[in-house]
Amino acid sequence: MLKQVNSIPPTPRSRHRTKSCPFCAEAIRYEAVKCRYCGEFLYGDRRETAAKFGLLPPDPEMSEGEQEDFEEDEDDLLWRGRPSVLALGRKLVATALLVGVCWTVFKYPVTALVAYVDALIPPATLETEMLVRVEGWLDLGALVLMGLAALVLLCRIVALKSIYYEVTPDRIEWSRGIFDRQVDNIDMFRVIDLKLRRSLLEAILGIGTVTLTTKDDSDPHFDFVKVSGCRDLYNVIKEAGLEADKVRNVIHME
Repeated sequence: MLKQVNSIPPTPRSRHRTKSCPFCAEAIRYEAVKCRYCGEFLYGDRRETAAKFGLLPPDPEMSEGEQEDFEEDEDDLLWRGRPSVLALGRKLVATALLVGVCWTVFKYPVTALVAYVDALIPPATLETEMLVRVEGWLDLGALVLMGLAALVLLCRIVALKSIYYEVTPDRIEWSRGIFDRQVDNIDMFRVIDLKLRRSLLEAILGIGTVTLTTKDDSDPHFDFVKVSGCRDLYNVIKEAGLEADKVRNVIHME
């Protein structure tokens, strides 16, 4: 007979529904068949419950021992995200201004400007053929400059959005790089301090930077750069860090 398990609505820091473990009362994912805290199976033995919820591999040739080794991912994803494009705010404005100037040069005919100057200060010193040639050079230069500015901005956006963050109860993991993908992580119990930094404009835009101070040799200082939902991220890491310290009996000395 299945044990009754109370369902709990999703918490603000998680995108998953949760439930209480009937053995230890800890909150776990609603789909879980085994408690990640006490290790108890919630619905009988592993094979029976995994088959009931469709968690066993579909390979009929797999041995019973191999099927019992099949495990679902027990890490509960607390937060995930990427840096906001708004982190490139100044570069976006500068590129927009440059493109605007180049577009004005491209659309406005130089011959009309020279004709206006010629009317004020006669006689004209430039021949019509030379004016057409100069205008062609200016138009080509404006188009090339606009293309280069757009390409540089696009590369910056792709590089920024290639960064991906994940936070679980046990660790902080991030990946970066377009062609050479790099993945790294920090154990949650190594986090000793965190700060949230945001300017007035960033607060209005809903972004901010969460800075961690850790005991990790590779990343003693780590930044979640200009992410959306930074306040939720701050609270998630703070709570997860305290829980990780409690589980491992870690005391951070100043």
